[in-house]
Amino acid sequence: MENILYTENLKVYFFQRKRIVKAIDGIDIFLKKGVVSSLAGESGCGKTTLAKTILGFYKPTEGKIFFDNEDITLKEKELLRQRRIFRIIRRNIQIVFQNPFLSLDPRFSVFSTLYETLTVFKKIKKNQAKEIILEILKEVELDGSILFRYPHELSGGQIQRVAIARALINKPTLVILDEPTSNLDITTAIKIIELLKELQQRYKMSFLFISHNLKIIKKISHFCFIMYYGKIVEYGEKKLIYNNPLHPYTKILMQACMQKLEKIKEEMQGISEDGCPFISRCNFKEKKCKSTPSFKEVEKGHFVFCHKF
Repeated sequence: MENILYTENLKVYFFQRKRIVKAIDGIDIFLKKGVVSSLAGESGCGKTTLAKTILGFYKPTEGKIFFDNEDITLKEKELLRQRRIFRIIRRNIQIVFQNPFLSLDPRFSVFSTLYETLTVFKKIKKNQAKEIILEILKEVELDGSILFRYPHELSGGQIQRVAIARALINKPTLVILDEPTSNLDITTAIKIIELLKELQQRYKMSFLFISHNLKIIKKISHFCFIMYYGKIVEYGEKKLIYNNPLHPYTKILMQACMQKLEKIKEEMQGISEDGCPFISRCNFKEKKCKSTPSFKEVEKGHFVFCHKF
């Protein structure tokens, strides 16, 4: 299956006084066309930074990003090229943020929000735009009665559906979903997941679903990447990851799904700058873990970044 997006040795470093924060540290990730790829990891591991780098919010420190086999890496002193790249990104790659109340303008009604998005790349009459907007609202299971309401007049589930409608209205080929259910109650979250699954299957879009919750990822994804402090430590088809988790960190995430996060051992903290990044938290570390591991294919299509295998 062909890749819609992939990265090569992608790095994003932030410089804070004398400290370097390696938010993304040499990631090679690939997203297949027409499937849901998931990115799992705890808060602060770099998931959202990766999403924002793909969208052009951050410029990579090193490495490249390819979309439909075209290099869309933002580079310094190439303004004309960057304008064209931004148009490719904005037209074809959209995002649904974690908190829709912060991502939508509170001064804009539902109609104004969707109309502005719809007319970014083309001129369209308001009557025609209204028909398209009503149609996309129907797709996300909302009716026309909310058309001229404002975000504060909507429930959490309704406003997240509006955010999804905004992401889909220009028919992108890749949608990034950054923890889209974390601010919702469990009942609403399940309905949103089912809606996303239905929309993805209907339009055959590619999704990058970002979450720390492996239970939710299991419901929606086809392919999984496990991320730990700026690095991918395991990846493969969903059934391989869930049936046979290999990396110690993946196992901790699985454990976290089965019990409350506050019950996870406090000793499982910290990151090593040398060798395996997980060495300070691993119960299986050996002397050889002081050197950096490489990816190993343990079973067909299932890769792990660990010396143990």
